[in-house]
Amino acid sequence: MSTLARMPQKAIVRLVLTGALLFLAGCSMLPGHAPKVQLVNVAPQSVGLLSQTLLLTLQVSNPNDSALRAKAGEARLWVRGREIAYGLLAQPILVPAYGSTQVQIPVTGNFLQLLGDLGRGGLPYEVKGYLVTDPFSLRVPFQAQGVLHLPGLAGESASAP
Repeated sequence: MSTLARMPQKAIVRLVLTGALLFLAGCSMLPGHAPKVQLVNVAPQSVGLLSQTLLLTLQVSNPNDSALRAKAGEARLWVRGREIAYGLLAQPILVPAYGSTQVQIPVTGNFLQLLGDLGRGGLPYEVKGYLVTDPFSLRVPFQAQGVLHLPGLAGESASAP
């Protein structure tokens, strides 16, 4: 005779209800909507002959009614349709419910391939990535895009809308 068959009916009902409540409580901690991400700043961090590292500052906004806790993540920088850099989130983040926070992610790649594009106006970019939620380790994807305006010879300043 199985263990379940030997349990009294009230104990089985309690077990099922407890499991359902734990499941629903866990679901309330999952993000209902993907976070909104904007590129705020790009700053050089290190420059070498074969690879360079830029520090991306991202504004992460949480449109959900519960905080978004991320223990890990990644970001990939695409410029003119080419993936040129990749980086990992170095520390956990907490984005409050209906709030936002800035996150810095260092990305490393070879940006020398963009030298031919510098005189052609703004550079269309995309930042694609994901955050790994805590405690369930779910990947929550994000994407940001725009046009990066680099300083020209006339002394303009760089900007990313």
